[in-house]
Amino acid sequence: MRRFEASTLAYTVDISPPAWNQLAHLSLESYRRIREELDAVAASLTSEGRRNEARAEQAPAHPTSTPSLMVDDAIAVYEVDHERRRVVLLEVAQRLPWYP
Repeated sequence: MRRFEASTLAYTVDISPPAWNQLAHLSLESYRRIREELDAVAASLTSEGRRNEARAEQAPAHPTSTPSLMVDDAIAVYEVDHERRRVVLLEVAQRLPWYP
């Protein structure tokens, strides 16, 4: 069985240039919460990889996915790139109010 170093399995969090510009319009607290959520996503992906080393050796069928999360009044769209083992914040937008 091939052994992986912790740094090999770790997912990192990156922020795209457009997302940096959009983050500048949020409060510091909203930015901090978005960053914490993305760090948690990266940590869960890293833990999952450590639990299943055999899966880490296989190339995923779809190397990326584009989920989102909601924090305060913002929606953060990010990409999970399994080949490069990173979570990339792509865009941050104001969430529209919902009226029933």
